[in-house]
Amino acid sequence: MSLAAGVWLASCSTDSPDPFRGVDLEDGAPELLSEMNLIDWDGEKLSYAPGVERYELNTWLFSDYSLKDRAIYMPEGTAADYHEQDVFDFPVGTVILKSFMFPADFRSPDQNIDLIETRVLVRFEEEWKAFPYVWEHELGDAVLRVQGEVRVVDFIDEAGVAKTSNYLVPQKNQCSECHLLKDLATDEDYLTPIGPKARHLNRANTSAGQTKNQLVHLQAHDLLVGMPDLADVGVAYDFRELLAQGVTSLDGPTVETAARDYLDINCAHCHNPEGVSGISSQLFLNYDNTDLFHLGVCKKPGSAGKGGEGRTYDIVPGDPEASILIYRTETEELGAMMPLIGRSLPHEPGIEVLRAWIAAMPPDDCEVAPP
Repeated sequence: MSLAAGVWLASCSTDSPDPFRGVDLEDGAPELLSEMNLIDWDGEKLSYAPGVERYELNTWLFSDYSLKDRAIYMPEGTAADYHEQDVFDFPVGTVILKSFMFPADFRSPDQNIDLIETRVLVRFEEEWKAFPYVWEHELGDAVLRVQGEVRVVDFIDEAGVAKTSNYLVPQKNQCSECHLLKDLATDEDYLTPIGPKARHLNRANTSAGQTKNQLVHLQAHDLLVGMPDLADVGVAYDFRELLAQGVTSLDGPTVETAARDYLDINCAHCHNPEGVSGISSQLFLNYDNTDLFHLGVCKKPGSAGKGGEGRTYDIVPGDPEASILIYRTETEELGAMMPLIGRSLPHEPGIEVLRAWIAAMPPDDCEVAPP
């Protein structure tokens, strides 16, 4: 069966120069993640089959402080097409894996790891499809769980503070809440990955022990075509710098860059001109939006519901406390917090940089003076 007739996933084969043979997903995803033969968990760390490439992002999407391990598989002999701003155009048969885990104590992040789930995105001929897998450690495998679940996870954060996450493994249908865009030319909705963009991948993958830039690595292994000179590729803010140095160590332009890139990866998958929430709210949080009103500055939300908590504008320059954006990223109240799914805890470093960014804006109470 060809790729046009059905998607093929990796399956180990030792008697062929190609380490993969086909597993047909035409009739649905396998019940066990191990049947894909892409990823393995030995109780302490994840490993991947040959041909599966780990990757990291400069600024990452927050999910209740969970650690994430990202990897991508493209069928042998295929490559992704480079795009300057959008997600790369991946070939049919591409599989993107994102695993979520919590150490018992973040001060020892490599010990006592609880691997919760692996989300799988598969590139079919006509569209991407999402499959959530939940790890059952007694089984030693991850099980397809289309109905999702909520799991209580207790952990100690890097400051030694005990926290509890009501961690959401999304239902299969909930994947569209973050991954759905609208083609404005055809008015058709489509599913898409979020992270694999040039500016987010423009760094070395330290977790995989690489010193070479990820984009250069992919290009050198014939997995990425059409990339310009690396010096001409944009780069998102490396959030590790903020975590290591603190917001107060950053100058004004760097605070703005860090805040905008944080919004870009955490919010702009919905709040952009092609995002369902962006279209309805006209709030565009993508990093390249230069329209201050659509960024939320002195903009009244179209429909914030109880998410405003008495506040009037999305962003009030110079006044984080009066800004709806800050309230919605801080609150833990269902129906008010943003994102609507994917977190039950506020992300303190992210909120701190957003507060600093708004506080540094020239003050404006957003009230038009009478003539």
